[in-house]
Parts: sequence; structure tokens; C-alpha cells
Amino acid sequence: MKITNKLNAGAFVLFIGLLFLCEPAFAMPWEGPLNQIKTSLTGNVARAIGVIALAVAGAMLAFGGELSEFAKRICTIVLALAVLLLAQSFIDLF
Repeated sequence: MKITNKLNAGAFVLFIGLLFLCEPAFAMPWEGPLNQIKTSLTGNVARAIGVIALAVAGAMLAFGGELSEFAKRICTIVLALAVLLLAQSFIDLF
């Protein structure tokens, strides 16, 4: 009986694995907008905005002198968002 349970469990795992490998025959209605958002966030415009924001926020933190705590936090947030926008480019490099 234990062998039967192991075979059933193995067949179940194999079946689930095959389900994940198969592509659906039809597209879900939300795939189009999600792909468009992905393309917008990883395209050339997003990359240019990320590079500009990274340079400006880094320069403000480095050469800004006496910045208030609020300005420092805003610069840090802009740096984080710029890195997030450029994450796809960094991943492509590796």
C-alpha cells in the first residue's frame, strides 16, 4: 500500500509540473494590459527617466550641502525608485 501511495504522489507531482509547463490555448483578458505596463516600465523611456533621476538625486545628496531631513528623504526615495526602474537593465547585464 505504501508503494501505491508513492506512485500516486509521484504521478500527482508530475501532472502538476506538466500543467505549469503547458501554455494556455487562450489569453486571459488581463494579460494585454499587464504586458503593456511591463513594456512601459522596462522600455527606453523608463530607462532614460531612471538614469536622469539617479544622476540628479545622487548629485543632490552628494553636493546639496545643508539639506533638510525631508529633502534627504525625498532624494533617497527618488534614488530607490530610479534603481527599481533600472532593475531590468541591471538584470540584463548579468
